[in-house]
Amino acid sequence: MKKIISFLSCVVIIITACNKKSVPIITSRETPSPVISTTKSETLVKADLTQGKQIFINRCGKCHDLPLPEQFTEKRWEGILSYMIPRARLTDEQGIHVTAYLKANAAKQN
Repeated sequence: MKKIISFLSCVVIIITACNKKSVPIITSRETPSPVISTTKSETLVKADLTQGKQIFINRCGKCHDLPLPEQFTEKRWEGILSYMIPRARLTDEQGIHVTAYLKANAAKQN
């Protein structure tokens, strides 16, 4: 049984690593809120990041232990999220919030 689980885990990792889909980044809102700047000169509304964190904890944490956002780079998160957002059945808006939260807190690339 452990061999099957290990094999399936490897398959999932390979599939997600090879996937190059990306999720759009939130760039504007109707009502102004406090803003956080990221290293890529993108602006993310603080409320979006907070909402993304809550969705990440509540929806992603239902099925498995959650990694810390800084455990992966933005590029790695893109691969993971392109696979996991549909599996978690997140709406487009929820996916955007989770992506914004994880990318804002991701490890810096060397």
